[in-house]
Amino acid sequence: MPDSPKVALLTFAVYAVILYNVNSFFWKFVFVGYVVFRLLRTDFGRRAVATIPRDIAGLRLLISVKSTINGLFKKDRPIHDIFLDQVRQHPNKVAVIEIETGRQLNYRELNELANQYANLYVNEGYKMGDVVALFMDNSIDFFAIWLGLSKIGVVSAFINSNLKLEPLAHSINVSKCKSCITTASLLPMYQAAVEKNLISEYINVFLATNDIDGRHRSLERDLHLFSKDEPAPVNELNFKSVLCYIYTSGTTGNPKPAVIKHFRYYWIAMAAGRAFGITKPDVVYITMPMYHSAAGIMGIGSLIAFGSTAVIRKKFSASNFWKDCVKYNVTATQYIGEICRYLLAAKTCPEEKQHKVRLMWGNGLRGQIWKEFVGRFGIKRIGELYGSTEGNSNIVNLDNHVGSCGFMPIYPHIGAFYPVRLIKVDRATGELERDVNGLCVPCVPGETGEMVGVIKEKDALLKFEGYVSDGDTQKKIYRDVFKHGDKVFASGDILHWDELGYLYFVDRCGDTFRWKGENVSTTEVEGILQPVMDVEDATVYGVTVGKMEGRAGMAGVVVKEGINVEKFLSDITSRLTENLASYAIPVFIRLCKEVDRTGTFKLKKNDLQKQGYDLVACKGDPIYYWSGAEKTYKPLTEKMQQDIDAGVYDRF
Repeated sequence: MPDSPKVALLTFAVYAVILYNVNSFFWKFVFVGYVVFRLLRTDFGRRAVATIPRDIAGLRLLISVKSTINGLFKKDRPIHDIFLDQVRQHPNKVAVIEIETGRQLNYRELNELANQYANLYVNEGYKMGDVVALFMDNSIDFFAIWLGLSKIGVVSAFINSNLKLEPLAHSINVSKCKSCITTASLLPMYQAAVEKNLISEYINVFLATNDIDGRHRSLERDLHLFSKDEPAPVNELNFKSVLCYIYTSGTTGNPKPAVIKHFRYYWIAMAAGRAFGITKPDVVYITMPMYHSAAGIMGIGSLIAFGSTAVIRKKFSASNFWKDCVKYNVTATQYIGEICRYLLAAKTCPEEKQHKVRLMWGNGLRGQIWKEFVGRFGIKRIGELYGSTEGNSNIVNLDNHVGSCGFMPIYPHIGAFYPVRLIKVDRATGELERDVNGLCVPCVPGETGEMVGVIKEKDALLKFEGYVSDGDTQKKIYRDVFKHGDKVFASGDILHWDELGYLYFVDRCGDTFRWKGENVSTTEVEGILQPVMDVEDATVYGVTVGKMEGRAGMAGVVVKEGINVEKFLSDITSRLTENLASYAIPVFIRLCKEVDRTGTFKLKKNDLQKQGYDLVACKGDPIYYWSGAEKTYKPLTEKMQQDIDAGVYDRF
């Protein structure tokens, strides 16, 4: 609390007495001391002092990361060459373990497997710049394949293994891949898209597994024919070469392939690991999908950056989580908010107290359950972070501050030196707020706004590499933000900046929402609904659901008069399940009787979003909820709405 007038007057009197009694030579020191004292007694001074240790830790981390990256830029070595440093240091150390199969490889064996894949593709005539799509579940081979392809300059496109039909076809086609590697379990989904002429039948398809169907080549069966030695080096390959495409969802509808270069992959893996203390002895448990940057870069990337061991499970399992951690001596693992909630909802087991996990890092652990989660499972450190696969606006929570995903220093004018900022946005329209000069309005501590990252073309870490499509890239750039002619990366996320400088994720903005740990594009879902003959209009939006993380999809649909509702729901159920991943299927369907067609499309969507699935607010419109167990839509009753709101029902 700032000083009262009485205290301020008293301190000034003490200051005057000291000046009167000391030699004039010391006056300047006394003056400076008094000014500092008075500053520390202000509200800002108190807040600044409280956050100095955090800010110094952040500065040290930033200097350390930039120093390492700049050193690697000078050496200009591609990432697979950096990985060889780990192989040489400890060739016989266990590198990866695959839980479902029991398979494990040491660093030497893992590198030899990658070499065999590289030499196989060299034999097939692949060269630098070619693209291979990986449509696979979590496995050792997922990592070994892209690592091997990187050695010959071939780009890997990480395809979401949950995709179907149009979204799957778009992801394959936009990558311009020469071939696709998949598994026997995912092949039917790929074939379904080919049969509907969504994917060219001329794209070669290989099976990573040992299965034979008479039509597709099994890479596993042929690997023994190829050398385990390093392939011939590619002269043009360096730290700035393109390594892979990782897909993100956005306002354009379908998944967009973000360009990940060798340096960016290493930077993300190394920086996150260094922020949270990942080291060589760590055993990292990977349960999240490796086609995303969380597990695909920060998780498995710990092998490249730190020489740790990775334990890979095909898919997350709440019942096996702590058992796996105990069995494999796991010391670090990743999370998203949903995983934390699932673990808290699971029955207690002895292993949840017997494990050696000291670190869990990721994003989405809500402040409301943070302490309960840490207390129940005894996790010493939570590494909450915020960032995007393709963006340059990344922050980390370095001091375990509950609920925060990172911080920005609160000092005045720090924005001129700090690359991450918040700018004000009109939450009703989604439009940026601009001043009389046409520039954006920066947020100050205590305010909420959109996270942006300043783009500097000459700084590799602040440059926005963008997507395969230049059109998609330009849509993620704001111009004339802090000064005329500048550019920033638009994250599409709304964050709150508190008085101490801590940042908290609030919501997605624009036409996306996050559900079950995945970004869902409303445009993509609308594209599935709108072509249905009985649909006159359809809009999709995200709504909060009880105590669940993120926002669930809800579709407001205007149907033609006189339709059979049961048949309509059956028809759209088939269309949605055939075309969309499970997390993208709308949880609620609202059959709108009256729609405001005079306002803009965005305003109409905002009104519907505010009303959500509340039966009273929806003024009698029939609402249906998705039963995940039965894979059908059922009428929403008042009792079911209460159960959903209370968290009694959450089986979507």
